[in-house]
Amino acid sequence: MKHFSAKRLLSAGILFGLFFFFGISPALSEEKAKKFFIPPSLQKGSPLKQKLIKPPSIKYGEEIPDWVARLELARVLSYVKQYDESVSEYEKLLKEKPDLVDAKLELAKVLFWKGDAKTAFHMLQQIPEKNITGDTRVLMADLYMTQQNYKKAEQLYRAHLETNRDDHAVRLKLAEMLSWEKEYDASLAEYRKILEALPDETQVRRRYAFVLIWSGKHAEAATELKKTLNQ
Repeated sequence: MKHFSAKRLLSAGILFGLFFFFGISPALSEEKAKKFFIPPSLQKGSPLKQKLIKPPSIKYGEEIPDWVARLELARVLSYVKQYDESVSEYEKLLKEKPDLVDAKLELAKVLFWKGDAKTAFHMLQQIPEKNITGDTRVLMADLYMTQQNYKKAEQLYRAHLETNRDDHAVRLKLAEMLSWEKEYDASLAEYRKILEALPDETQVRRRYAFVLIWSGKHAEAATELKKTLNQ
């Protein structure tokens, strides 16, 4: 009996060690990592390639004003990941056109991409709420998440998903964030929605299984993990 207990204890220790080493233990969720994992198949491309903004149409013979040229320069610089130069051009533009909301929104996104979430958040807070829609709403949610304001982030993610039900990348963000907050049932519900649409998404299923483990549903977790492995 003692030998059996020691064996079980050793196995548990090894399992915990593996979980800790690979960063998949419940303790990791308590640390509230600031980066989401989005499988490549769920990604829409890098943020710069998701939605390239078309230049304004210019009529034949019409001069292109300096501010329009600077706006396009700021955008192009962001597309090639020259973030510092892009930010500089946006700032010059906004000195000339302080009420150009689109430029403010674009600048906030570039600031976020370059890692300055605090300044991006401050800028978005100055923009009227009616302009915070679509991709900008998701960006705002991401920024709230970095500040650990999870309830506000959840509201924005859910608002986005009401009209974008097939945005599985955003739903995965919501599912992961809910698991960090130990709202396991709510997290599992979002994972199931993704897996109903994408049953072959191995990485999502494994994350779903880990949340099942954290919520004490070990038999269900075993079933899900088996689906992701070649038996």
